[in-house]
Formats: sequence, C-alpha cells, structure tokens
Amino acid sequence: EIFSFVCNIDNIESQLTTVFDLIIEKETYFGISDHFCNSFFRNIDDQFKVKAEKFIISYVHLNYKDHNKMNLVVDITRHTMRELYERVLLLFISLNQNVKDFSEIFWRGNGSGGTGDIILSDIEAAEWKNILSIVETSDIGVKLIPIKNYINRQIESCLINGDWERQRRFLMRH
Repeated sequence: EIFSFVCNIDNIESQLTTVFDLIIEKETYFGISDHFCNSFFRNIDDQFKVKAEKFIISYVHLNYKDHNKMNLVVDITRHTMRELYERVLLLFISLNQNVKDFSEIFWRGNGSGGTGDIILSDIEAAEWKNILSIVETSDIGVKLIPIKNYINRQIESCLINGDWERQRRFLMRH
C-alpha cells in the first residue's frame, strides 16, 4: 500500500526488478505470510494495473527457472494481484515443465491454519485440485504428465491425511 505509487513512475521496471532481486537475495522467504514485495502492488490505481501486470509477466519470463523469484511472484498473485495467478501458473508451465522446479514453488502457500473442526488437509486437497484444474486447461499435452502426477500425489496425500485426522478426532471423542 505504501509503495504502490511506484507503479506510477515512468520506466520504473528495471529499478523494481533490481529491488526484487536484492530483496530475494537478502531475505529468505518461506511462503507463510505475505511477502514484503506485495506492498508495491496493493491498491494500485486502475490506470497502472496493466503496467503492473506486464511487469509481473515479464519477471516470470526472465526468472521461471529460479524458484525463489517464482515464489515471490506466486505470493504476489496469491495475495495482491489474484487476477494474475492462473495466468502466471499457465505461463510458468509453458516455459518450464520440470517437475522438480514446479515442486519448489509455493503454489498454494506454505502451510494452513484454521480453528475448530476444520480438516486442514481437506482445504489443501481442494487447493491442489484447483491448481490441477488450471494446469489441465493448458494445451502443452504429454509434457505436463510429470507435473500432473506430482499434483495428483499431493491431492492423494492430503486426502489420506484428512482421513487420518477424521479417524483421530473420532477416536478422541469416543
């Protein structure tokens, strides 16, 4: 919010890239809360949204092999520029079908929280199912099989953990 004015500055993209790269180099990000760089994109005037979107897409084109930089972009598109999340995911898999690279990105964040009778693994499974549905819209084809298999394993793991959690809660009650 306090830095969103930056997008109003002409030809700021290279300086913003430098700032992003420096922050990533100096600050380890674990995907748990909003990354500081979200502050550059909160409450951007509509007239500068297109410029901000172009910057994000350009940053992906330049950095799709660097999971730290991709984690920054994904965090921004998960928290501040949600309308770009699907586009960034599809762009990434069009540029990079390496399942190891894909697995190092916090596509759904890192961790979950909740209270009461919430089964966190069910929420995670739903998030992975949403990611899979986006990936399935890609026309890349068989090259995405390893990534789809990875996502399906994540979903299966979450569902197994959810069943285990339900069993544990049932046994604790009885």
